Amino acid sequence: MERLKSGVRSRVWADGDRIVKQVIGDAAAFTREVTALRLAEHTGMVPRVLDVDPDTRTVVMERLPSHPFDDDWVIDYARGLARLHQATGPEHAGALPRQEVPDPEPFLRFVRALDVEIGDAETELTFTDTGKFDLLHGDPCPGNDMYTESGARFVDLEGAMLGDGLTELVYLRMGFPTCATVSETPKELREAAEQAYFSERGRAEPLEDACVRWLVQGDALVQRAERDGTDHLARVVDEDWFWYSTTARGRLMFRARVVAGFTETHPAMSALARRLLERMNRIWEPQPIATRRTHIS
Repeated sequence: MERLKSGVRSRVWADGDRIVKQVIGDAAAFTREVTALRLAEHTGMVPRVLDVDPDTRTVVMERLPSHPFDDDWVIDYARGLARLHQATGPEHAGALPRQEVPDPEPFLRFVRALDVEIGDAETELTFTDTGKFDLLHGDPCPGNDMYTESGARFVDLEGAMLGDGLTELVYLRMGFPTCATVSETPKELREAAEQAYFSERGRAEPLEDACVRWLVQGDALVQRAERDGTDHLARVVDEDWFWYSTTARGRLMFRARVVAGFTETHPAMSALARRLLERMNRIWEPQPIATRRTHIS
């Protein structure tokens, strides 16, 4: 078998038309991935499970074909996400962990630490469970997607959960918030991708609230292995750190810029994001964000 490159959480081999993956150290991640693969098999959006060895946390899957992605890959990506999200419904409650509702308090402490006025925004930072049972990938990042003649497919579902698919669709607006690579999707492509998603699902919904949820999440400033309960928004007040394509402060500034544009739907939060962005631009050095997808070497 040929050993393939993988993250620190797994070992992956190619064996002809099969992929062999062993999850290291995290039994919950192994269970999540196998469960999600089986729940989504009927969608054709994930590789089929061929064999499972729970004792060694090893799963054998079909090897998906992979073609170079086109400049408009985000349209296939969004359409594929819609199909993946529709794999589950209320009848699958309990099959996977529930998506967590963001806690706005660390973000509010961060805003106060930068001496930025919160104003009326606190009333727009009361989040609730949306009650949806979409099958979320958990980390739908560049590199966890593959492209075939039939469109996008997804791998590495170790963080799969049940929740609101809009929080993953807005990766295209928020620069892929849990991902090593941050990129800003051109507006025309993003709008076409969102339309493809909603056409697949048969309805359109507002996306601004899902974006605000990413702005307030400190865990979206570090890679998965570092999401250990540390208040990273408190950290970023005094230090910055580089995560592959840009820094934590660069990520925050980009996300604040997106939310600052929500003047019609979230006027108080939009105003806060503008004040916050102005303050960050004064005291921090702006970091560039790519406008094209970058490759992880």
